[in-house]
Amino acid sequence: MKPLYDDLWISTPEFPVEDAVNDLMMHGFMLRHPRGNLLIGRVENPLDHEVLADAGGVIRHYFTHWHESAPGAAVIQQRFNNALYCHNRSLGPVSRYVEPDNTFSQPETHFGDFHLLPTPGHTPGSCSFLYHSPLGLTYLFVGDTITRSHDRWVTVLVPDSNPTELQQSLEFLRTLRPDVVLMSTTHGHLSWQKVTLQSWLAAIDEAEQQPLDLRQQPLF
Repeated sequence: MKPLYDDLWISTPEFPVEDAVNDLMMHGFMLRHPRGNLLIGRVENPLDHEVLADAGGVIRHYFTHWHESAPGAAVIQQRFNNALYCHNRSLGPVSRYVEPDNTFSQPETHFGDFHLLPTPGHTPGSCSFLYHSPLGLTYLFVGDTITRSHDRWVTVLVPDSNPTELQQSLEFLRTLRPDVVLMSTTHGHLSWQKVTLQSWLAAIDEAEQQPLDLRQQPLF
């Protein structure tokens, strides 16, 4: 893991597809919250787990959607005794790898400043997390609800996507005012992007117009 900001770290990139032509890249994030370290997304690299230990462990782990569930989550949970959270519509597929401690179905706020925001559509249980850092930036973890594919912003449709819900979630994201957008999976692009209000609204416009339709393809 390496720091993006003093209170936000990014995991070692994971390339789930061995084909060298496919440049799919996955990341997770560690938020150094005043109450303890929060983990967002998929962090499979054992060296990253050592960084987590050196940083004081993990108190909570959050998934933006079920695609982030993997064996490493169970290893992390057993090692750090952290609570794992996902949307209740993600419970079934997440439980194939690890048992969540709690689920949610409506917006919630943890610790008074970490906001859990259901944003279904990419998957039924997709959600986003918003955090106003005391260091001055607002972080928005969007999973794959909106992401980067090389030089463009896209939405991603997979077999369990719901285009109507996805459109509604994008319209909700339009009302938020992030400074940094953190993505779970990208194609040929880093998994974070600093934005202004103008560039964020333009990103959503572009994503709405150019969905990346993978419904006839395997996920990995």
